[in-house]
Amino acid sequence: MRIGLFGTGFMGTTHAERYREMDDADVAAVASPSGAAGFVAEHAPDAAAYDDATALLDDAADLGLDAVDVCTPTPTHRELVEAAAARGLDALCEKPLALTLADATAMAEAAADAGTTLMVAHVVRFFPAYRALRDALADGTVGDVERIHARRVSPFPDWSDWFADEDRSGGLFHDLAIHELDFCRWAVGPVDRVFARSAERGGRPRGHATLRFANGAVGTVEAGWDRPPGGDLHSAVEVAGTAGRLAHDSAGDAPVRLTDDEGTATDPAEGRDGYRRQLDAFVRCVREGEEPPVGVDEGIAAVRLALATRRSAARGEPVAVADVEVGT
Repeated sequence: MRIGLFGTGFMGTTHAERYREMDDADVAAVASPSGAAGFVAEHAPDAAAYDDATALLDDAADLGLDAVDVCTPTPTHRELVEAAAARGLDALCEKPLALTLADATAMAEAAADAGTTLMVAHVVRFFPAYRALRDALADGTVGDVERIHARRVSPFPDWSDWFADEDRSGGLFHDLAIHELDFCRWAVGPVDRVFARSAERGGRPRGHATLRFANGAVGTVEAGWDRPPGGDLHSAVEVAGTAGRLAHDSAGDAPVRLTDDEGTATDPAEGRDGYRRQLDAFVRCVREGEEPPVGVDEGIAAVRLALATRRSAARGEPVAVADVEVGT
């Protein structure tokens, strides 16, 4: 499968390096407004380099492209996905799908009208430990879920100034915490209401959100771009239910720990890293006509929940997720 890659930043690099490991997919072209020649030489040596996305798309037939991978800043997602759909190209789009519900739903409509696949890159769903934990919850391993706590903290992503501009990145809740918001919703179920707070120290934000799920469970999501520069990203999740507790900590020595009446056991949760598993899934669903494992409706739901969280933090009051509609 021949891929057109948009974006040469951190995520574009991550995807390009994973494609190089794969036998059934190649990056055939790369586009970036800052120029892609240097990136191609280092990360995709057989690809054509473009400094204009439209020019790449106009050459899609000559390049033999089957699909595109959108790894550009969030405000550019809609234009690129719509342009790809108009040319009959399937697309993988980085999270968050969009900054607004209007843009997200327009992207879904464009793919539906064109009959193309649009998969959203919520990569946490593909990391072995998170997948194993979610599968254990679905199997009833801990009984009825009562509480979930998820955490993600990292140094500020200072490789690009757009993260600091909330109008472009969506800020902490929309860009970073959306990983945990999406995972909690995927693992436990729909969220009815959210209450959030955020603060900054030295220009670096940290936020906290409390989720009330439709099934009565309660969740908390903690996120921060306030770890010291050069430090590692840290993530963790813990779920308590009526029959036990499941936990994962990226700093721990065991991917998933189960604690119940019989003691503590660990799940190795082995497999390829999440980015590779995600790209494998995208290639498979395009080549075999499968439904994407993270479809556009899931991407829209994550955007809606992130917007509700941002709105709650701004207002200082709980927000019903259902009240976040297109145009509000």
